[in-house]
Amino acid sequence: MTQSSIKQILDMLNTLEEQLLSLPDDMLLSIDPRENESLERGMAFIMAFNNNMQQFTQSASKLSEQIKQHFGINPEEEELEQETDNRSKRERIVKELDKSQAYSLSDDFTYKRPYGYVLPNKAVKGIKTWKSLYISILNHLSTNNPTAFDQLPAHERFISKRGNPLFSLSGKELRVAEKLRPNFFVEVNLSANM
Repeated sequence: MTQSSIKQILDMLNTLEEQLLSLPDDMLLSIDPRENESLERGMAFIMAFNNNMQQFTQSASKLSEQIKQHFGINPEEEELEQETDNRSKRERIVKELDKSQAYSLSDDFTYKRPYGYVLPNKAVKGIKTWKSLYISILNHLSTNNPTAFDQLPAHERFISKRGNPLFSLSGKELRVAEKLRPNFFVEVNLSANM
């Protein structure tokens, strides 16, 4: 199997995971709240789907990590282009990003794929999934202010109403943990509507 086909498999796995995560949101729109049978069918589907999705997400993450480690391939990192120090290169990336369409955080990202982002003193392109965008931005924030970043697991703002944390020092209390750096994990099983 070629490196190109391995990269394609990893990309498809990430894309499938993201598309499956958005399915319950669409399913909720098809439920008629005035019809009990519709509510029951929808609820049964979503509960079973959530259980299966959790197993799939964990398995997909393990498979992806195993493939990356065995073949020494990470398609996201290989195709990622970022610049922080060289101002002219950073501005070139910003111009390339602006060629498509620039969005702000207040825009609706439904059915949109990420491509890159611009932060003060950093421009990145070549991102393919929302998870990769999330991890890339967290890595940037972690590097810029590690002391403040280390406080996130204890901060109540990053614990959901159901008591699920977004950050952890061990990863054990997260549904699907991704290691950001030694002894620091982030939840990656997130809804697009958070």
